[in-house]
Amino acid sequence: MAGTVEVPLQALDADFVERLAQALAAAASGPAAALPGVLPQAGALSLLRRCTRVLKGEPTLLRIALPPGPQAEVVVVGDLHGQLHDLLTIFDKVGTPSEHRCIVFDGDLVDRGAWGLELLLLLCAWKLAAPSRVFLLRGNHESTYCSWVYGFRQEVLAKYGDGPQGEALFTACQVLFSHLPLAAVVAGSTLVVHGGLARRPPRRATRRSLPDEVAIASLADIAASSKGGEDPDPGKPEQRLAADLLWSDPGSEAGVQLGARPGDVGVRFGPDVTEAFLRDNGLRCILRGHEGPDSRVQRPDMQPMSGGWTLDHDTPAGKLYTVFSAPCYPQFGESFSNLGAVAVLCQPAFNSPRFVQYEAAPRPQATPYYLDTEDAEVEANAELCVAGAAGAAGAAGAAGAAQEPGGSGKEGGSGAESGSRAGSESGSESEGRGQGEEAAAGSSDARPAAGEEPALPQAQQAAAAAAAAAAAAAGQEGGSNCGGGGGSSSQDELAEESQQPSPKRIKLVPGPVAVTVEAGTCSD
Repeated sequence: MAGTVEVPLQALDADFVERLAQALAAAASGPAAALPGVLPQAGALSLLRRCTRVLKGEPTLLRIALPPGPQAEVVVVGDLHGQLHDLLTIFDKVGTPSEHRCIVFDGDLVDRGAWGLELLLLLCAWKLAAPSRVFLLRGNHESTYCSWVYGFRQEVLAKYGDGPQGEALFTACQVLFSHLPLAAVVAGSTLVVHGGLARRPPRRATRRSLPDEVAIASLADIAASSKGGEDPDPGKPEQRLAADLLWSDPGSEAGVQLGARPGDVGVRFGPDVTEAFLRDNGLRCILRGHEGPDSRVQRPDMQPMSGGWTLDHDTPAGKLYTVFSAPCYPQFGESFSNLGAVAVLCQPAFNSPRFVQYEAAPRPQATPYYLDTEDAEVEANAELCVAGAAGAAGAAGAAGAAQEPGGSGKEGGSGAESGSRAGSESGSESEGRGQGEEAAAGSSDARPAAGEEPALPQAQQAAAAAAAAAAAAAGQEGGSNCGGGGGSSSQDELAEESQQPSPKRIKLVPGPVAVTVEAGTCSD
C-alpha cells in the first residue's frame, strides 16, 4: 500500500498528480476503508473545494483555446463511470495534459463503477495543476439523484465513513457537480456535450416562431443558460435547457421527439436537426457521450457501442459522434465486452476526430454499491429515498422513521430547491434528478424502466407516507436504506419536494455487497 499523500497548500503540479495517481491506484487494490490511509479526508476535501472554486469561474459554455504549435491536440474522453484503471489506460495511450495537449472529460465520471471517488479526486488534481489544459463537463450522473441511486454516495460513505467526514465529502461532491460547465466549443468548430441538443428556453411565441418543444437552442442560448443547479429539472423553464443537454439522444428519425428517455426527459433529434444546428451555429462536428452498450442494445435503429464510438449523424453540414470511454461496461452485473475509446482532435480544423480504442484494464477485486433487483421491498425503500430521502420528519414520514434505528435522511444543509424529474439510462435502469443549488439534498423523482409506461408524479408529503406504508407492508425494517446515515428532512423541506413514483429494478444497499470481479475480467 502506498504511503499517505499530503495535498500541498500551494499550487499543484504534474509531479504531485502523478504521485497521487499511483497512490490512488494502489489504494484501489485494498478494501474501501483503506483510502483515507492514502489520502486523508482533509486532503480529499481540499481537492474538491479548490477545484470547485475554479469551476465557479468557468461559464456554462466553454470556449477552449487551442494549445500552441502544429502538434496541438484536444482529447475528448466520454463516460468513465468510476473505472479508474481505464482512465489510467487512457493516459498511457494518449498522454497526460501538457503544453500541447488539452483533455476534455465529457461527464459521467462517477456511479456504477467501484472507484468513482478516486477518479473524481484525480481529475480535480489535474484540473488544479493544469486549469487551461483540463476541462471537466457535467454528465447526467453528476447529480444528487443519480449519485444516491447508482452508488456514488454509498461509495463515499464506505470509504470515508458514514459520519461527518463522509457526509462532508459527499456534500462537497454535490457542490462541485453543480458548478461543472455543460458544454464546450473547440476551435470554434466542434461542440462537446454530454447528452445532445436542447430545446430553446421558453419564450413568448409569435406567429412565425416554432413551438418551444421543437425549437432547438443555439450556442448563444447555451452560453446564456445557468448550469442547472444541483439537479437540472426539465419541468422548470430556467433549467430545461441544462437538463436537455445532459439527457438528450440523437435518433435515426427526422425531427424532434420529446422524451429521449422515459418520463419526457430530454429530446431525441434526427439528422436533419443536427444538420440545421451545425449550419446555423458555424460548427462542423458534435462529440457527445451518454450512451453505452447497454443503452444501444435497446435501440436497434442505432449502431451498437461495441467499439467505444459511433458515427450517428453524417450530414452535409457536419457529423455527430458518440464516444464512450468505459470498456467492459458496466463493471458489475451483466457486462458487455465493449472496447473503450477516446476522440482526438488535431490540426488543421479540429473537427475530424480520430479514435483511439482500448480494452479494459485489469481490475482488482471490488464490490459494487448498488444492485439491480425486482425486489418489492427495495422499490418501497427507493420510493422513500426519492420522496423524502429520509422517511421525512413529521407525520408524513413518521411511520418509516420510527422503524429504522439508524434513521436516514436528507443530506446536511438545505437545497435551494427540490426538484422533480428523472430518466432512464438504459432498459435496465431508471434515473432522475431533484433540484437544489449547492447544499446536499438527496431527494428527487424516479422514472419507470424502459418499456414501462411513465408514471405521473402526484404526491408530495403523501409520497413519503405512502412509501413508508408500502415498506411496512413488505415487511422491511422501515425508513430509508439509502445510504446509512444523514440528517432528517424538515417539514418545510419536504413540502418543497416534488412528486415521485417509485423507481424500478434498483436496490439501494447500505454498503458493499458480496459480488467480486476478478482481475482482467468483464463480468461478475
